[in-house]
Amino acid sequence: MQSYMNHMKMQKVTETLKFLARKALVACPAVMAAALTGQSNAAEFANFTQTIPGSTVKFDMVAIPEGEVTIGSPENEAGRDKADQAQKKVKVKRFWMGKCEVTWDEFLPYVFVSQSEVAKFENKLEGIIDKDGCTHPTKPYGSVYRDRGEKGSNPAIGMGWPNALNYTKWLSKKTGRHYRLPTEEEWEYACRAGATTTYFWGDDAAQAKEYAWFKDNAGEGTHLVGKLKPNKFGLYDITGNVGEWCLKADPKAPGVLRGGAWTEETSKLRSAARMVEVEEWNENDPQSPQSIWWLSAADFTGLRVVCDEESGDAAAAAAPATAAAPAADAKPAAAANGDVKALYLAQCKGCHGETGKGDTKIGKAKGARDYTTEAVKATYDEAKWVEAIKNGIEKDGKHLMSAYKDKLTEEQIKALAQYMKSL
Repeated sequence: MQSYMNHMKMQKVTETLKFLARKALVACPAVMAAALTGQSNAAEFANFTQTIPGSTVKFDMVAIPEGEVTIGSPENEAGRDKADQAQKKVKVKRFWMGKCEVTWDEFLPYVFVSQSEVAKFENKLEGIIDKDGCTHPTKPYGSVYRDRGEKGSNPAIGMGWPNALNYTKWLSKKTGRHYRLPTEEEWEYACRAGATTTYFWGDDAAQAKEYAWFKDNAGEGTHLVGKLKPNKFGLYDITGNVGEWCLKADPKAPGVLRGGAWTEETSKLRSAARMVEVEEWNENDPQSPQSIWWLSAADFTGLRVVCDEESGDAAAAAAPATAAAPAADAKPAAAANGDVKALYLAQCKGCHGETGKGDTKIGKAKGARDYTTEAVKATYDEAKWVEAIKNGIEKDGKHLMSAYKDKLTEEQIKALAQYMKSL
């Protein structure tokens, strides 16, 4: 009898411990993460709070344990589109990820670099170099907030991929830690947090309002970060609010946002959903070539940073993307043979279009010339056209064309003028 009583007592203690363990998992995302992967959350790999030196700005980083995940979507998944990747299983090393999206409080010190820190101003498109060698964006047209959420804890919006990438380089320099953008595999692994369902919370799209700001509940802009429910890793707004830039596997490929945004339908909140950058995201920029720093028609782009355990691993992961961002003072190689067409498309397509008719949205707004007409060809004067390309065009105080003297060589500018005549 005594043996039986001892057995019953032990069973009750065991059940109590299991109950307390379940409570701990719910209360602590770090413990939940360990449970999902079967790993302990060692003291040396734990959540931490980062302060940006020289400021009072702080943000939280969440420890994401290593593990395996099946990324992409099955062909029969509701809401699947052509941008989705085919399913495949990948292994992901452990890393830290921002608990929330990068806010204006965090982003603005990088955008509005102090004049005392400026070492070199390249030009309106290529950015500002500070004394630490970091590249900063030039100011966008109009308000940086775009009336989409101006509080410090609203997510930063509207930046192009190079802007997001260079923010992580600046943050790394400031803090001494290696920050970067997540790979798409890391992002999806962190978003799913062990889930294999359509959304990280399950398959029921009706629950989206509990976790994400999107078209049905966001209204006219973004919302303060961290106000809705997190996923099981403890990441807030991992879907909705703003789309989050990821590293590029191919430097020549367009950028990709993950997580949907405040402007999107629930289908873009799927863990496998991808938003691939298109020209229309910058169609309102009057410059030619258009700014790489800000996307004039994309009030939904944002970012979330990750931090590597070892800088060597981080450098390897970031290497392909780094190559996509040219040095601010680099000029293209001299145009020769067929290269001049590629030069024209890179520098002039935004305004004049592929054929030179000037019938793009920007071209029509500026009253761009149609280089295919005999009337325009009759005005050709190489010296004058070269001068215009070199120094830009301003008329009645209105900016019509950017100066290329700091971007292109003399040979390239002459080749460009001749090519425009030949259209």
